[in-house]
This record gives sequence, structure tokens and C-alpha cells, in this order.
Amino acid sequence: MDSTRSDNLAIFARLRGRRCAVIGGGSVAERKTRELVRAGARVTVLSPDVTAGLRDLERDGEIDWLEQAFSDQTLAGFWLIVAATDDKSLNEHVFEVAEATQTFCNVVDDPERCSFIMPAVVRRDPVTIAISSDGHAPVIARWVKGLIETLIPQQLGALATLAGRWRGRVRTAITDMDERRRFWESVLEGPIPDQVYAGRPAVAEAALEQALDRWHTASGARTGEAYIVGAGPGCPDLLTLRARQLLSQAEVVLYDRLVPAEILEFARRDAELISVGKRAGRPSIAQAQINRLLVEQVKRGKRVCRLKGGDPMIFGRGGEELEALAAAGLPFQVVPGVSAAIACAAYAGIPLTLRGVTQSVLLTTGHTESSADLDLGLLPSGQTLALYMGVARYPQIAEALLAAGNSPSLSIAIVERGTLPEQRVITTTLGELTEAAAELDIQSPALLLVGETTGLAEQYGWFAPERHVAYKGAQSQRRARPARAV
Repeated sequence: MDSTRSDNLAIFARLRGRRCAVIGGGSVAERKTRELVRAGARVTVLSPDVTAGLRDLERDGEIDWLEQAFSDQTLAGFWLIVAATDDKSLNEHVFEVAEATQTFCNVVDDPERCSFIMPAVVRRDPVTIAISSDGHAPVIARWVKGLIETLIPQQLGALATLAGRWRGRVRTAITDMDERRRFWESVLEGPIPDQVYAGRPAVAEAALEQALDRWHTASGARTGEAYIVGAGPGCPDLLTLRARQLLSQAEVVLYDRLVPAEILEFARRDAELISVGKRAGRPSIAQAQINRLLVEQVKRGKRVCRLKGGDPMIFGRGGEELEALAAAGLPFQVVPGVSAAIACAAYAGIPLTLRGVTQSVLLTTGHTESSADLDLGLLPSGQTLALYMGVARYPQIAEALLAAGNSPSLSIAIVERGTLPEQRVITTTLGELTEAAAELDIQSPALLLVGETTGLAEQYGWFAPERHVAYKGAQSQRRARPARAV
């Protein structure tokens, strides 16, 4: 199984009126019992003795207490069981009995013996946010809960209640599902939530009624739109906030080959994901086809996220797609992304500019139609060259740069899979580029940086330093930097 996947399906169990059992009578058992009672379950506590709090719950008719030791027969008829005694062997036995009867069971502080997990919860009734670490690190789940508590307004539940009251009316007024979703998104992004949070529900309700009345006459209610979005260099943490917002709203996502699955996870679950990635030297979709697909989907009234690695306007052919959209008279937005040159240099510890050393940066590409198209001249003093793509053409690139008069001893760096956990940085010289590419089997995606500051990667490389290779030639010693203590 993929190690990045969870072993648990996140669900919310409807327990109102259903029989549940808690084995144990201590403080942990009391806490679990109260959670079940809050969910409306009919809870039976099995234990010879219980806390004062559990006695109070029984006195108030909230639970049943069976003042007896556990036996196999006492589990019959329960939907869900929690084992919360301080006897490890008893808890294990409870789990075995529950498994035999195909009943969900949670053994407190024993994730291997849990067929369900009770997560950390943030409540803004009727909104419930559950956080789980799959039972591996409850302290992390509680820490995340604390973060969310500070971000979610206390009156979020009131907003959800308002939306619930209007749900049927909105469904009747706006029959198309996608259009209905857009209406609710416009409500949430407008001033109505602020009125609810400020304790003015009547004002919020009046504004909601007005928004619904205006919806069918408002421009853009059913109009499609294209989002040309930069996905950044690959690390999901470097995706911009605006990119995440639009990706989560899009009904169709056209994504490139270099966009990782972790970023696609931010898309809506019901979004149509279409791969339009191009791969050099292999059969793939042409740019003209992508342009047509983009225009067709927007004309159908869809919100389409065109998701590109890096920045869409830096060797991303975003300009060609804007041209097609503009020619069709269709609306669009452009969201910049963290470009590969900026990200790879930063994660390799290479300053693209440095006072007294480099004053300019040239962005170019090694992926051209023919070797004659390579227009690589003599680098001026104080310039860094950032060369996108073209890994297969490193020999020709080296030849062109040397033929232009650049020194064979000029420092270079190659950053493979920059910002990702498997990032590798190779530092060498221009004269050794061809040999290093073959000897070290450099693979795409990779960025080639040429200039005086590239040598600083060995000193300042902070990310994955154990995969930094200083290449000195096939006949010379090559060394990989050891991992630094953290």
C-alpha cells in the first residue's frame, strides 16, 4: 500500500438511538461516554465501579450502567464498543470478541486494536471538524485542533444553520447543480457571513434573499471562466493561497505532467481531472489541442483550472492559451506560481543575485526545435543563467556555451526535482557538464544554473544536503556531502 495513504476512511457515524457500549469506568471511559452521549447514542457502561461523573449520567437517565465485570455475552446487540479499562489484556479480549461479531471497536491508546478511531474534534454545531493521525500521534491531532480553533469563527455554526434553512428554497430556484454551487460560493465570499458573525442574523437573511432574487439577472451566473494557474515547482507548500482557492472551485482541471498528485488533492472531489501533460520526444497532446479543449470547456459554462508547473508565463505557454481565450471572447484569470528558477535556486542555497557578484538573471530554455536554435552566448560578468528543460541536450548546451567563449571552469549547478524530498543538487564546471550528465544519469525535471554564485550551493545548501554531489570528473574524487545534524 502507498505509505502516504491512510488506513482509515473518514466518516461520521449516525449513532442517535443506537446502542453503544463502553467497557470501563474510569476517567477515560467517562470522556468517551460523554462523546457518545453527545452524538445521541444509547450508551451502556460495563464496569464494577465507575466515576462520580458516570454515576451522575446514570442518575440523569443519560446512560445505563451495568455494575458487573465484562463477559463475552454482554457485547451482544451493540453497534459500537469502546474498551477503556486499565487492564491491557482485558482490552485486547474485548477487541477480539468485537472482531468475531463484526462490531466496530476502539481500544483506547492501542491503534492496532481499533476498527474505528475517535478523532480530535472542533465543534461549531452543526459544523463538525474531525482531525486524526490514524492513531499514531494523538498529540499532533490535538495540536492541529488548537490551530483550527483559532481560525474558525465561533458563529460558523449559525451560518451553517442559515444555509440549511435556505437549502430547499435555493434548490428550487436554481436547479442546475454547478450553478447552485456557484451561488453558495458567492454567498460565502460576500458580506453575508460577516453579518452572521457580527450577530445580525436578520440582516444576513435579508441579504441572502436579495442575492437569490438577483442571481438569475446577475452577469456571470452561468458563465464559464478559465483560471491559468501556476502550480509552483512541485512542493505543495509552495502553492499560493489564490491557486488553492481557484483549484478548489474549478469544475474541470487540465493539468500538466509535472503537477504532483498531492496538489491535485486540493481540487474538488467531483471535479473532472484531465491530464494534458506533454513529454519531450514522446507522443503527447499538442498545444493547439489543449487550447481547443480549454475554450470548449469554458464555452460550456465550466470553470476550468489550467494547472501548470512553475509559473504559467515562464516557458509554460500560458500566453498561447490566453490568446485562444481572448479570441473566443471568454473570461479568464491568471495566477502566478513560484517559478522553477526561483524555487530551485532557493532550495539549493544559490543566490541568483548577490551584491558585488551577480546583478542580473537570464531565463532561457534548452528545449528547442534544433541545435541551431540554441542562442547561448558569452555570459556577461555578473550574470546568472537559468536554463529550463533540455536535460537531453546538455552536451549541445555545453558546446554552445564554450564555443561562445565561456570558460570551462565556470561554475554550474544542476537541480533535479527541486523542492521535492528527492531533490538532488550537482555542482561542477561548464567543462564537466557533458560528462556529469552521463556519469550521474541526470533526469528531467532539472534546472541548469550557470554563474559564479552556483558554487555557493555547497556552503548554503540547506535542503536535502545529503544528496548534494560535487562532481570533479570521472577520474577525480567525487564526494557527497554528509547529512547535517538538525
